[in-house]
Amino acid sequence: MVPRPAPSSGRAGSPVRRGRRGLLRLAARLVPACALCVLCLLGAACSSGDEPPKAERSDLSPTDIFSRRAPKPTQPAEPAEPAQTARTRRFLVVGDSLSISLGEQLERALVGAPGLDFARDGTKSTGLTRPELLDWPARLRERVAREAPDIVVVMLGANDVMPVEGPDGTRIYFNNPAWAEAYAAKAREIVAICRAANPKAHVYWMGVPSMGEASLAAGIRQVNDALSGMCAATDGCRFVDAQAPFSDPEGRFSRHARDRATGETVLLRTPDGVHLTDAGAKLLAGVALAVVAEAEKLPPSAGVDELRAYARDVRPVAEAAPEPAREPAAAKARPSGKIYAVKKGDTILSIARKLGVPAVDLAAVNPGADSTRLSLGQELRIPQKRKR
Repeated sequence: MVPRPAPSSGRAGSPVRRGRRGLLRLAARLVPACALCVLCLLGAACSSGDEPPKAERSDLSPTDIFSRRAPKPTQPAEPAEPAQTARTRRFLVVGDSLSISLGEQLERALVGAPGLDFARDGTKSTGLTRPELLDWPARLRERVAREAPDIVVVMLGANDVMPVEGPDGTRIYFNNPAWAEAYAAKAREIVAICRAANPKAHVYWMGVPSMGEASLAAGIRQVNDALSGMCAATDGCRFVDAQAPFSDPEGRFSRHARDRATGETVLLRTPDGVHLTDAGAKLLAGVALAVVAEAEKLPPSAGVDELRAYARDVRPVAEAAPEPAREPAAAKARPSGKIYAVKKGDTILSIARKLGVPAVDLAAVNPGADSTRLSLGQELRIPQKRKR
């Protein structure tokens, strides 16, 4: 029987223990190395500059590769922001029937113009002296409260050759020297309403064109003088003369004009000598834009350029001398036996239009009536209507 060796209890240790120590030392070296490899694979600790760049994945499309390489923009819409947030200017045209013709032409010229919001508000037979037909201060105050305009073109005055209400409520007749200041105060209120809604608003007041009827033409000159003086003394207002562009070289009313670009003669006025044909409306719009487009730096527009060129080329010509009438107009007028009672705001011209008779006939059968001093309730004879 072979005797078993006694178990060793010395410091040298057994082979098993020495093997375990070797494994522990090996593990101590391998764990950091493995951790480093893991970090390298994750892209956080592999910084060797000697290694060649890794090839791109073959399954990526060119768009995918570019999107990975190209820097991502912070906000794609940011560069276009200034153009999108640029404030749109509001352009408003207000006034009587002449403003309607003017507004239609301006709207065609400015439609689609960048940075402009165009609107118009015209009412026939209205003015500053006829609040019973339309209270323009109240109407405008309501409108600008909704959307304050930056540019306002006003055309009122053609219906204002009549008494105006003074500050104390009394009627100031047209031939009274105080009329001009009382009327200018009414116009100044319109400008103040626009600039109260927008202190930077610019108001362009269009003068009234020359008129065919002699007494009305003289009255319109007084209206234009009052409006011109008001604008000259009022901040934010500019008067645009329309008398000269519709008068012949001698300063007289003319229905016709010559287009220097085409050599053609064009008709500017309708038979009543007050309103405008399409050619007349284009001329008026061109006169307005010659001032407004320059002062407001309006965006380039073919329509604007066309109207400005039209106003430059079209010049009224002297009317041919009329043939002598075989019978004076007054001799044709006969009273009809009917009476008309004057109402507030009435003039000989407005009454004649209302009754459908020529103003000259109405004046002829009422020789003592002063068209500038009609009184409420005053009785006027109505003439017979002419036979056609």
